[in-house]
Amino acid sequence: MAEANRSLSACLRCRRQKLRCGGPGQVPCQRCRASSSECVFIPPKASRTSGSAAPALSDKLALLEKRLDQIEGRHQVELRGMQKTISQLTARFGLSPTEARSTPAQSILTGAERPPPAQTDGQRDTLAGAIVEDAEWEQLYAFFYENCRHVTGFVDDQLCSQADVLRQHPLLSTVICVVAARAIKPEKYQEYVSHADELIKNTFSGPSPDLTAVQAIMLLTAWTGRNRLWGYVASIAAEIGLNTAALQLGDDAVAHSALLVERARTWFSLCCFDLVSNLNKPFVINRMRDYLPFAKKLLSSPFCRPVDHRICAYIDSFTIAADAKSQIPRSRVQEQPMPQEIVELLASFDQRVDRWFYEINNNIEPLYQTFSSKQDRNRFMVPYAVMKVYVNGFALHGVEQGSDITDPNRLSCIRKAVDGACLLLRTQFESLDFRRRLRYTIDYNGVTTYYSVNFIINALTAAHKYLDHRKAFLSLRQAAQMFEEAGAVEAANEVRREQDRLVLLTQTVLSPEENQGVTSPSGPEEAALFDIPSFLDAATWDEQFPSLSMYILD
Repeated sequence: MAEANRSLSACLRCRRQKLRCGGPGQVPCQRCRASSSECVFIPPKASRTSGSAAPALSDKLALLEKRLDQIEGRHQVELRGMQKTISQLTARFGLSPTEARSTPAQSILTGAERPPPAQTDGQRDTLAGAIVEDAEWEQLYAFFYENCRHVTGFVDDQLCSQADVLRQHPLLSTVICVVAARAIKPEKYQEYVSHADELIKNTFSGPSPDLTAVQAIMLLTAWTGRNRLWGYVASIAAEIGLNTAALQLGDDAVAHSALLVERARTWFSLCCFDLVSNLNKPFVINRMRDYLPFAKKLLSSPFCRPVDHRICAYIDSFTIAADAKSQIPRSRVQEQPMPQEIVELLASFDQRVDRWFYEINNNIEPLYQTFSSKQDRNRFMVPYAVMKVYVNGFALHGVEQGSDITDPNRLSCIRKAVDGACLLLRTQFESLDFRRRLRYTIDYNGVTTYYSVNFIINALTAAHKYLDHRKAFLSLRQAAQMFEEAGAVEAANEVRREQDRLVLLTQTVLSPEENQGVTSPSGPEEAALFDIPSFLDAATWDEQFPSLSMYILD
């Protein structure tokens, strides 16, 4: 009986640690309550059997204590992991500890967002600082923040607004080093690229990458022109449920949290990259049409940001081009003259582009389409010019070099397309900001420059008798000068060789002034910031365009 009274006077945890317990009258006891542990009292059975029952009971108690230790240890590890993750999220979203505790856990934390448990803060610091010292990191980040974070209009510039937080993420901090080093530390550029490649390879296996890693790979792919990575980015974005977040954004029954909106925003940014990068190729996102209508839900969200307006603007514009290519068959465009149905389709798409540009400049608050400079409002001039070239350029199909073009509708479209290409090159050339940055943004910004140059050359070769030679030659000289200033000497020389060939073809006599370099603009009003999307790797005019629902990675 004394043994029974002793066993009831303390819980299992206190007896195991030989501590004074409050007894079964106070459950849980004070010590278990303080440590959030389970408080268990086990009354002993009356011992009326032989002495062998005591060892059996002792074995059961030992096994129970072992299981309790395991449960307690596991709960403590999970609790510490939750506290660490919440502190990281509060730092990212700028929440106070009180706000973080009052926010439902399911709206802050998802399984895809939970950081891998094997990567501690110490490991993150080691990875982030493995190739760059603190002083060098501060220099590279400062340059990126001032000169690079606004280049891609449909990526949230707030993603890179906290240097201390970015420093703790090895992949994103390395990508920032890659982008900035190309401009101010070119001798380190390849080293940073190689390190970023290794970090990306590490994501091929193991836990799913987090949201920041997906955003980092998106930036690296755009800034380095590695278009093969878009398929991988789309696959891991779907793996961590970003596409689901985009669909939830359109569900009125789902409350909008900061994390949900950020995840959906990242998915729609990826859709923009896919639209502008793969316009002449199959898209990497399956059934993109299912997601695009919900992008406008970003604008009504309580967590809306200026970038959301630009995301919607880009989606509206580039779906016009995608619809045009999917609805206009090449075989019909080549008919002489163009069928009235094709003429009306080209005119309707051209009018849609004009209406889009009018709405951008008149119906959207300037805050949402600009950053700090007065001339930043013109950042949408280049996408507008690209759409004019793309839509009207269909008329170039079926035109052979030196042939007589008697179809006035075809001639009108070709002239509009050439005017659009000249407008694009002039807009870029007159932006001192664009030309200054082209040296390190050419893989992203220079693609539309190449595209416009190639179209002008093709159009003059096929229909030079009907086009304004001198206007086109001026644009080619501007492009050659921009390439030369950016260090792309071979590209500049190639443009000049093509211009010399066209001068002979058109029998044009250029004045000495026209053979010299183009005068650069001057004045602060010319220093505009433009967003030149990276797409159309080659002017593949002879290829059929896939519909928006086409997919190559299912």
